[in-house]
Amino acid sequence: MFGLFRKKQEEPHLRGGVEVGEMRENALTTVATLAAAGGEPHSFQQVGEDTATFTYRGLTVTMSIVANLLGLSLTTRVPECNALRAGSVAEKAFAYRCVDHVCSTCAGVRAQFDPVSGELVLGVESAGFDRQFRADTLIDVALFMLEEGVMAARAYLGLPFTEAARPSVSQWLGGFHYGEGFNVYPTATDAFAVFMRKKYQAEELSRDATSILLASGPLRFDVRFFGWRFGYMVETATRGFRHAVMDDGRYVRIQERLSRPVREPGNAGDSGWNFRDPAGSAIAYFRPDGTFVVGEYGFGNAKTEENGAAFERVATRHLLNMRYMTFLAEEFPEELYSDESNRPN
Repeated sequence: MFGLFRKKQEEPHLRGGVEVGEMRENALTTVATLAAAGGEPHSFQQVGEDTATFTYRGLTVTMSIVANLLGLSLTTRVPECNALRAGSVAEKAFAYRCVDHVCSTCAGVRAQFDPVSGELVLGVESAGFDRQFRADTLIDVALFMLEEGVMAARAYLGLPFTEAARPSVSQWLGGFHYGEGFNVYPTATDAFAVFMRKKYQAEELSRDATSILLASGPLRFDVRFFGWRFGYMVETATRGFRHAVMDDGRYVRIQERLSRPVREPGNAGDSGWNFRDPAGSAIAYFRPDGTFVVGEYGFGNAKTEENGAAFERVATRHLLNMRYMTFLAEEFPEELYSDESNRPN
C-alpha cells in the first residue's frame, strides 16, 4: 500500500540536451555561467567595479553587478535615437514617442534616454529576481524581450530590423507560491495577486484573460498576465494626460518632467523619486490613446521559497511609483494634467 506514496522520479533538467541541474542562481551568476558554456549569450566580462558586459545575438548588453545580485538589470542601447540630438520640438516628440512605442508593443521592456549621452536605453529590469529555479530559462526570456524591444525601436525609426529569437519554454506547468504554505497557483501573476491581497489587504475587483484588477484603499492597479507563466507586471494607468499628449509641445514638457526627480511637497528632506532613473526599474510610457502607464516587471518562480522576497521588492517599488505619481499630478498645471473626472473630452 505504501507504494502509493512512492516518490516521483525527478525529470532531468536539460539545456541543449545537457543536464544542467536546477540552476538556482542569481541573474549575474546565471549569465556568466551561460556565457561560459558557449553559444548565446557569450563574451561575458567585467569592465568596471560595478559593470559587466556580454554579447547576445549581436547586441552589447550591460549588467550592473550589484543590481543583478537580488534583482535583474539587462540593458542595451539604440544610439540612432537620441533625445539630446533632437533640435526641434517635433524631433524631440518623435524620439520620446519611440519610448512609448517600445513599451506599448513589448510588454515588460523599459525604455528611457541616457541623461548624459542622450541615447535610447532599453532594458529588462526588475527589483525582484533572487535565486531562481531554472534561472537560465528566465534569462533566455529576458534576452528575448530585450531583443524584441530593440527591433521594435528600429522598426519605429525606419531602420532595418529582424525578428527576435523566441525561446522554447516547456518545463513551466504551474506550482507558483510565495512561501506561505502549501498553496500553489498556476502562474506568477496569480501568486503575486494573492501576495498583494494578503500583505497589503488588496481586494480583487475583477479579472480577465489579460490581467487581475486589484484595489487597496483608493489605489487601483492591474497585475498583468504574460505569454509565459513566470512573468508578471503590476501597473497603474491614468487618462489625465490624454488631452495634452497629442500636442507635441505639451507632450515634450511632460516627458522632460518625467526625467527629473519628483519630491513630496513641503518635505525638504525628501530625496525624491525619478521614474527615468538609470538605476531604477519603473516602466513609464504613454499608450497610443494617451493613457499614461507606470509599472514594474517581475519574475516569479515555481519550486522556490524566494518569491515572497522578490514580490515584496517589486510591490514596494510600485507603491512608490504610485505615491510620487500622485505628487507629480498635483504639480502639473491643468493644461498638462487634468483629473479624470474633469478632463476635457
